[in-house]
Amino acid sequence: MTNLSVNHALTLVQRVLDTAGAQSVPVAVAVVDVGGHVVAAARGDGVGFVAADFARRKAVAAASFGAPTHAVAESFAQDPRLTVAFTGSSDVSLLPGGFPVIVDGVCVGGVGISGGHYSQDQAVGEKALQE
Repeated sequence: MTNLSVNHALTLVQRVLDTAGAQSVPVAVAVVDVGGHVVAAARGDGVGFVAADFARRKAVAAASFGAPTHAVAESFAQDPRLTVAFTGSSDVSLLPGGFPVIVDGVCVGGVGISGGHYSQDQAVGEKALQE
């Protein structure tokens, strides 16, 4: 069975923080397993606790759906009921900046990034998580 190791999660956190720093975007990052449990997280200098919570919520959404949050939000845009159901949840956020963690073709968790404008969060994640 494929799972998300703490070393992998810590590596992802560091890659996101390094990328965000290079782009001068202060962020918080959270990595969760498929159950939505935080495996690793960090908050950049001066980043508020609300950003840390949104990072976790984006990570949970990406892990739950196995897709980036911006893609999930786009697919929900045509179904107002789905949009209301998930935007009203305090456990998930569909704002851009959430990405699934895929290992051997299996979604093992999610990464959430928050702190900049959501477009910056997404750009940081795309750059940091490309392989």
